[in-house]
Amino acid sequence: MEILDTILENASQPLYALTLLVALIKYPKYYTTPLKYFPILLMYTFLTELLGYFTKHYEVFHISIFSSFIRHNVIIYNIYNLVFFSYFSYVYWSYIDHKKYKKYIIFAAIFYLLVSLINPFFQSFKLESQVYSYLAGAFAILICIILFFMEHRNSSKKLDYRFTGIKWISIGLLIFYLGYAPIKASRFYNYTYQLNEYVHIRRIHLSLIVLMYISFIIGFLRMKRKFWI
Repeated sequence: MEILDTILENASQPLYALTLLVALIKYPKYYTTPLKYFPILLMYTFLTELLGYFTKHYEVFHISIFSSFIRHNVIIYNIYNLVFFSYFSYVYWSYIDHKKYKKYIIFAAIFYLLVSLINPFFQSFKLESQVYSYLAGAFAILICIILFFMEHRNSSKKLDYRFTGIKWISIGLLIFYLGYAPIKASRFYNYTYQLNEYVHIRRIHLSLIVLMYISFIIGFLRMKRKFWI
C-alpha cells in the first residue's frame, strides 16, 4: 500500500501536465467547439495546484496576500472552483440543443451562483473551503452530465464524432464528482465534529483524480473530426 500511496501522491501533477500536452496537440480537432477554452482551464488547474502546493509547503514562495493565512491557502481553490463550475455550465449549455434541458442547466448554474454568494456568510472565503458552494457546483455538473447523456442516448454516431471529446470528459467528471462529493461532505462533517478521517479516504480521492484525467486524455486521443457543425 505504501508504494500505491506514493504513486498516487505524486501522480496528479504529471497527469495535469500530460493532459494539457495532449489537449494542445489535439487542439486543431476541437478549436471550433465549446471546448476551445478547455486547455486554458487545464493550464489554470496546473498552475493553481502548483501555487497551492508551494505557498503551503515552502516559505520562499509565500506571497504577501497570503501572509496572514498561508496555511489556509484555500482562497486559491475557492476562486478556481468558481471558474471551473461556471465554465462547465457554459460548455454543457452550448453542447445541448434541447430547449428544456438548456433551461435546466441555467437553473442549475443560477442555483450554484446563489449558493456561492451565500456561502461566505457562513464560511470565510479567504480562510475556509466553501463546502456548500462546492457541493452545489458538483450537483450542477452532475445535472448537466445527466442531461447531456439523456439528449444523446440514441445518438451513438454523433457521440462517436463531434461529441467524442465531451463524452469522455463527461465520464471523467461523472466518476470524480459521484465519488468525491460524498468525501467532501464527510470531511466537512469530520472537521466540524473533530472526528478522525477514514484512513482510505485520501487514497480514494487521489484515485478519482487519476481516473478523471485518464478519461480526459482518452477523450482527446479519440477525437476524429475537426469542425463543429
